Amino acid sequence: MYLKDSPQWLRRVSMWDPEGRPRSCGLDQIEGGNGFPWFELVCGVGESTEVFGVLRNHCPGLTLQMLEDLLTPDDIPDGKHYADGAIQLASTFSVAAERDDDAPTRWGTPQKVGRLAFQPVEIVAGDEWLISCWHPTRIFAGTEKVDDGPADSAEAVFRDVVERWCGGRKGSPADLGVAVMHELALTYVPTQRELVLWLEDWEMTLYRTDEKADEGELTDLWGLMAMMRKWLTPLNRPGLRKDIAKAWLPATDHEAVVEVDDRVDKALDGLAKLSETLRQAFGLLHVEQTEEQRQREEKSARRLETLAAVFLVPTLVVGFYGANTWVPGQNRHWGFWVMVGVLILLSFGTMFGLRVRREHRSEDRSRAELGAQPALRR
Repeated sequence: MYLKDSPQWLRRVSMWDPEGRPRSCGLDQIEGGNGFPWFELVCGVGESTEVFGVLRNHCPGLTLQMLEDLLTPDDIPDGKHYADGAIQLASTFSVAAERDDDAPTRWGTPQKVGRLAFQPVEIVAGDEWLISCWHPTRIFAGTEKVDDGPADSAEAVFRDVVERWCGGRKGSPADLGVAVMHELALTYVPTQRELVLWLEDWEMTLYRTDEKADEGELTDLWGLMAMMRKWLTPLNRPGLRKDIAKAWLPATDHEAVVEVDDRVDKALDGLAKLSETLRQAFGLLHVEQTEEQRQREEKSARRLETLAAVFLVPTLVVGFYGANTWVPGQNRHWGFWVMVGVLILLSFGTMFGLRVRREHRSEDRSRAELGAQPALRR
């Protein structure tokens, strides 16, 4: 939602009064108001000079370098300190799992691995103001970025932060920034659980359909898991549960900082478990591929055995009768039919023996695989 008669890069200005309810306002309504302003931006570093010219009078201590850092999206979340830590920049994000619109949604139906949409958000907090910037979303399939999208609306985040503020969680501009981070962090665990469901769908394809398991999908799922963990890890700062000075912003509400850290920790723990399960899935896939290769080799060997049996016995008998010695029925008509009968009898006997041997080997192998078959654990 852009403010009327405001620059296009300015999504919203709101005043946060510790004694009342936050309200949206115009740039000309900031001076003399109670509380502190929160400026929500949607722009790139190319507009930094213009943005600085508008905001510097409302944000004591703000510099052009701070704005350039704010308006430049990081590859992964990062943070910066200014003015000996009095002003800090936090880089955070929200994330959502996406699948094709035409994918089947009925429970129990195998589906394809989807994509993850990361919404980068930069926040810089001073003593008397807060500025945030929603950057374009980044769409990942596996570890590859496949598309960019428009910045999210952020209306839901704003409403939830307002309710949190009105519910008694008031504080400084940095505390408001931590509240924004909390709402974004609420997306981490649901997305991690969605990745687990995608793995279950892959397993369903493996066990419940006649389709061959797609190793590429499992690799993409591993890439998405690794990419989400890569984005989360910088937010998992050591020591902030005991020392609020190690937080992403100069906040005063330590409990709120710990709440965000809990969200990050829970998502990372879930991703670690998913990583272990994926390793087992790759092991299971390797066993399946090895079994398919063995079956192909055995099929070729059976063909060679049958071909050898077809030619070996007749060659042996005909060679025996062709020897330059006396044989039963020599120079007799019935001797020919004796030879043909021996050919047929020995050929069928040999092929029957080969079949019995194969069946015994197949039963022994099935019993061995049943006792050693790996299973995915959760």
